[in-house]
Amino acid sequence: MDSAALTAELQLGDSEEFSSFEGVGFSSGPGWVALTVDERRSKGVDEQAVELIAFLSPRKPALDALKKAGASVKVDVSGVAEPGSGLYLSPDVLAGLAELGVPLTFTTVRASGEDEEDPLAWLG
Repeated sequence: MDSAALTAELQLGDSEEFSSFEGVGFSSGPGWVALTVDERRSKGVDEQAVELIAFLSPRKPALDALKKAGASVKVDVSGVAEPGSGLYLSPDVLAGLAELGVPLTFTTVRASGEDEEDPLAWLG
């Protein structure tokens, strides 16, 4: 499936609904689409997940159709892990993510003293 078809399936075009979700953006390339939540708008991972759930919940039938067609669909929480830091997702957020019916993965990189890099930069 090409990225234009994925974008259309998830209704990510120039719709007014998409533009109303401040801080939610998307990138795409050949055969993939990635949604991101800008941490400058929603400070904590819990708030970012709430934004993503609100955006994806009405699109659950499209997510289910993509999974049925064999597409890989997942939510990945990513970021830089500081020594001694922890990640907290509230039970309500975990329940909301579970209702989406997609796998939840975590990608972390260690702080190395170098400039922080976006862990999803490889997407494009």
